[in-house]
Amino acid sequence: MDHNNERDFQLLRQAESFMRQHQMTEPGSHVIAGVSGGADSICMLLVLLQLRDVFKYEVSVVHVEHGIRGEAAHKDAAFVSSFCRASGIECHIRHFQVPEYARAHGMSEEEAGRCLRYQAFAEEKKRFFGKMVRIAVAHNLEDHAETMLFHLARGTGIQGLASIAPVRGDIIRPLLQVSRVQIETYLSQVGQTFCTDATNASDAYSRNQIRHQILPVLLDVNDRAPEHMYQTAQQLREIDGYLKKQANEARKICCTMRTEGVEIEKESFLRLEPVIQKELLRGLLGTLAGSGKDLTREHVRQLLELFEKQNGRQIQLPYRMKAVRVYSGVEIRRIKNVENAVNRPEEHTDDLQKQFSFRIIDDISEHMSQISKKKYTKCFDYDKIKHGFCVRNRQPGDYLAINASGGCQKLKKYLVNEKIPAEERERLLLLADGAHIMWIVGYRISSYYKVDGQTRRILEVTFCGGREDEGTNSGNDFRGRSKGTNCRDCSTD
Repeated sequence: MDHNNERDFQLLRQAESFMRQHQMTEPGSHVIAGVSGGADSICMLLVLLQLRDVFKYEVSVVHVEHGIRGEAAHKDAAFVSSFCRASGIECHIRHFQVPEYARAHGMSEEEAGRCLRYQAFAEEKKRFFGKMVRIAVAHNLEDHAETMLFHLARGTGIQGLASIAPVRGDIIRPLLQVSRVQIETYLSQVGQTFCTDATNASDAYSRNQIRHQILPVLLDVNDRAPEHMYQTAQQLREIDGYLKKQANEARKICCTMRTEGVEIEKESFLRLEPVIQKELLRGLLGTLAGSGKDLTREHVRQLLELFEKQNGRQIQLPYRMKAVRVYSGVEIRRIKNVENAVNRPEEHTDDLQKQFSFRIIDDISEHMSQISKKKYTKCFDYDKIKHGFCVRNRQPGDYLAINASGGCQKLKKYLVNEKIPAEERERLLLLADGAHIMWIVGYRISSYYKVDGQTRRILEVTFCGGREDEGTNSGNDFRGRSKGTNCRDCSTD
C-alpha cells in the first residue's frame, strides 16, 4: 500500500504517538481487532497492520454479525473475511441473533449488540492464553464527544463526563483522538473501500440522535468542539485521579476495615471537605461491592445523611450491603444472607419470613427470559427498593402502584375494588418496602417494582406456602400458614 502522500503518514504518526503515550501494547503481545467493515474499523485495522513492525505485536480479527440486517450483514462479513485473507491474518466471524437476545434479556438492541460483541471478544481472547492480549475497538473523536453528551444528558459525575478512556483493562482504542473526517480522508487517499451500515442513518438509537442532530450544531459553533471536549475529558480524568488519591489518604485517617465491612469514624470524617467525603464513600462502596456499577449519587447522599441520624438507623444498599448508624459513626456491612437484609418492624415477622425464600440475582443475563409467571414466585427490580423489604400484614397508609405511569392507589381501596372480604384482608401477607406494597401475596405486585429493560438486579421471592398449580386464591395458601410445599434454598452466599 503506497503511503507516499504526507497526509497519509499524519494519521499513522498520530495513532502511533497515541498508542505509545498510553502504552497500549508491548512486544510479543497479540491484538484482537473488532472489525465491522465500516470506515472506522477498517481504518483501525490498516493502522494496526502498518504499526505491527513498530510495536512487535500480532494481529487477528473478530467480526460480529448481529442477525439484524439480513443479506447486507452477510455481505459485510464476506468483505471483512476477504480483506483479512488478502492481508494474511486470521479472521473469526461470530453470528448472533441480537433482537432475540435483546427481547430475552429486556434490553435495547443497541445494548444487546454491545454485550454480545464483548462476549465474542472475551471468547476469542481465550485462544491466546499465556500471552498479553489487547482488544482493539475503533472509537474515534466524535464517538468520544457523543458519549460525553449522552452521559451528561442521562445524569453523571466526573467519571461519566470523562467519557471513553483510551485504555480500559484489556480494551484499547488506537483512533480515539482521530476524527471521522481524518478517517474517511485517509481511506480515500489509500484507495481502501469499506462497508456502510444503513442503521447508522436511523435516529431510532439515542446515540444516532446525538450524532445527527446535536453534534452538528456544536460543530457549527466550533468545528474543533470534539477535540476540545476530549481535552476537557482528559482534565476530568486527572481531577478524578487526584480526588481518588486524596480519598485514599483520608480513608487511612477515618476508616477501620472490618471482616464484614468498614467503620467510618464520624468526627474525622466530618472534618473532610465535602467533595472528599463523597469520593471516599463512593470508593468504599465500590471496594465492598467489587464493582462501581449501579452505585449512584443517591446512595452516597443517603450515607451522608445517616451520619446525622440516631444510633441504630440503617439503610439498604446495592450488592447486599447495608449501612448502620453506630455510636462512633457509620458502619457499612456486607450481608451474608439475604434474610438478614430484611427489615422486621414486628416481632412476628420472623415467623412470617420463614415461609418465604429470597434470592438476589446479580447477573440477570440468563434470567430475563425466565421471569416467573407463577402465582407464588415473583420477581422485582431490586434497586428500586428504597427502605429494605419485609413480610407483614397491612398497616394504615399502605399503597401500591397500579399502572406503568406511576399511578398509585391506597391498599384499602384496592382490596375493596377486588371484593376481598373484610375478614380476609387482615390476614393477607404483604411484601412491603416501607408503606409501598411490593406484592399482595396471591394477588398482584406493584407496577413500580416490575422488571424492565433498565433492571440490573432482580429480587426473586417465593412464598413456600402457596401451590403454583392452584388457580384460585381460596383457602389460607396466601395467609401465612405453609402447606408443606418444598422451598428453594434462599442462601445467597
